[in-house]
Amino acid sequence: MLNRITLALVLSCLFVSQSLCLQLTQEDFKVLDEPADEMMADYLTKIVDEQFAARESQLSRLETAADWLGRAGTIRAAMNRWISLPDEKTPLNARVTGRLERDDYAVEKILFESRPQFFVSASLYLPKGVPGPRPAILNVLGHNSAGKMSEAKQRRCIAQAKRGFVALIIDGIGQGERRIEEYSVFGSLPGAVHRTVGAQAFLAGTHLFSFMVWDAIRAVDYLCSRPEVDPEKIGITGTSGGGMMSTYILPFEPRIKVSVPACNPNTWSHRVHANLSTDHEQVFFGAFREGIDPRGDPLFAHVPNPLLINATSDDNLNPPRGVWALHSWLYRAYSAFGQPDKLQTTMIHAAHDYNQEQREITYAWMMRWLAEDIAPYPEGDLVLEQEEDLWSTPRGDVYVLEGSREPADLVREHYSRHKAQLQPPRSRAELVSRKNEFAGALRNVMAFSREARQPSVGEKPLRVGDGWTLRPLLLRPEKGILLTAAWLESESKLDGPVILYLSEGGKAELVQDQEILVALLDQGARVFALDLRGIGETAPGKEGYFWDFLAGKPVSGQRVDDILSVFAWLKARGIPLGEIQVWARGLPGLWSAVACLELEPIGGLVLEDSLVSFEDVIMTRLPRYNHEILLPGITSQLDLPDLYGALCPVPLTLVNPLRADRRLAKQNHAENVYSRVRKTYDALSSADLFSVTAGVDGPARSQLVIDALLRKLED
Repeated sequence: MLNRITLALVLSCLFVSQSLCLQLTQEDFKVLDEPADEMMADYLTKIVDEQFAARESQLSRLETAADWLGRAGTIRAAMNRWISLPDEKTPLNARVTGRLERDDYAVEKILFESRPQFFVSASLYLPKGVPGPRPAILNVLGHNSAGKMSEAKQRRCIAQAKRGFVALIIDGIGQGERRIEEYSVFGSLPGAVHRTVGAQAFLAGTHLFSFMVWDAIRAVDYLCSRPEVDPEKIGITGTSGGGMMSTYILPFEPRIKVSVPACNPNTWSHRVHANLSTDHEQVFFGAFREGIDPRGDPLFAHVPNPLLINATSDDNLNPPRGVWALHSWLYRAYSAFGQPDKLQTTMIHAAHDYNQEQREITYAWMMRWLAEDIAPYPEGDLVLEQEEDLWSTPRGDVYVLEGSREPADLVREHYSRHKAQLQPPRSRAELVSRKNEFAGALRNVMAFSREARQPSVGEKPLRVGDGWTLRPLLLRPEKGILLTAAWLESESKLDGPVILYLSEGGKAELVQDQEILVALLDQGARVFALDLRGIGETAPGKEGYFWDFLAGKPVSGQRVDDILSVFAWLKARGIPLGEIQVWARGLPGLWSAVACLELEPIGGLVLEDSLVSFEDVIMTRLPRYNHEILLPGITSQLDLPDLYGALCPVPLTLVNPLRADRRLAKQNHAENVYSRVRKTYDALSSADLFSVTAGVDGPARSQLVIDALLRKLED
């Protein structure tokens, strides 16, 4: 092992050693004349375009009703696989908690349990003076925090009841009486709930949409239980997120005979070209790769039942061209059944909405297909209720009910049943088997390549300082991707390790650690500071838009590919893997650890500010990790401590691991979480090669990093 560097000497010289002086700025790390901030958008758009071209080729070969039924079966099977609904229906335990009497309709305040102790608040609007049983409409909500009590939702339900329909409207997760105010720290409700619980659900191996659609399916069960309802005449409608539910429920719920999704059905291809994102409940891993567009394809499972796409011309979330592209394929499907009259798309001049004109179009369509005794459909003047008068619970909050469970509770219950419970490997043969198993599992959810591609590398003019040089580099690991890097070394000493520096904020963050850099270069280390794709000069990575996730090519896995390609390039330059150290800050620590599963042992890993575990994200009420770590179902196979243990005998130093809320973990917590990592290193006679240190900063942290990076891999 190299002799330790005395950090105090380095600091006392204000970054000056006997051989060099560093006074770097972020400008020194710039490689490009201007940021390549469209690179990832262009790259992902090309992938999506190729996948949609393949999808359209598949659709163009469908001609007969049997062909389209086969397509619907494919969509239905995929969606069932993606979200895994419960195997059985538990008792609804439905009850009416109050009733409002009006002249020609009544409103009942309803509570039911879609799952045990998972309460759904609802309002049931019942027409008066018409013979029953009546056709019914399930109204589902978009992103409106007031839920079923908002003005537009009341108007829709009252108007439906006045036209002889039984109208049921349910509060969605995070809405109305199911609001969870604490999540508002992440943004507006209910979206903040959906994003947070959605990320936890992915890690745990379930899906937020599974909870949401089950609420709607059980709402249909409730409608069918009511004597006022004709169970053969049930429709569904909603706008925005409610339009999503009116679309996505169709592969799962054959009892719905008529659907009117508003301001949602579209094609993801057009949405990508419009630079649009979505929410966790609307994304399914690898859907595009399988030839399925979840934005509109679930509608094919409804063919040939009546369908009205209720769209608007100025919808900023659903490009009109995407609506018509979807309509053209649906028209072919309905025509194959000889029933094109059961499909209609309307597009009024309006923004993203469900305004009166749209609602009246819906009433007319529902009456055409569900009602025999047609009434006039203009909405007219309606008297609305005060919000508290529609509460199904005493205080307008289902979570104050005894035993009530939140969505995150469902995630944790799933996690507790399905999480991996692995014992540390006891032999090197068992370790190799575990390592290969983990590599396969991670390839499945990150889609990185097994074989590293060596990048082409271009050099820019050398930058020379007092005793040091910085060489800007451009790496092209694949077509359309550019990585920027800086190679730093001392002019007098080059016999130390090569250190690959990766940071969540990009290579320029190295300017904050010049005292460490001085110490490393002074000992002959060569530092290769790299911006992975979508970071630094090529940011943003577009992960939060989910195009990569839907395409089955996550940006996180692409960054693993980048790291592997850099290792291949360094190896081709004659640098043995055992002489390469990785110094990663933040999420690049995870990607580096994953990459190392595919390699012969490298010289070591120093991971700073890394997430302590996936379990911590699932179990923390308000985690601050989200789309950056969407690895569907990974915890059923491994967690981060398992991954780290599989790296043995690579020297591994964890510095200041972070809890899921991005606070520093305490030392005792970190030791407890990583106890099985330590057991693995102990069992394989490598105890001194693993360490975890929490809550260290200043000179002590710098010295710890320096010592770890200058360690050599033991034979």
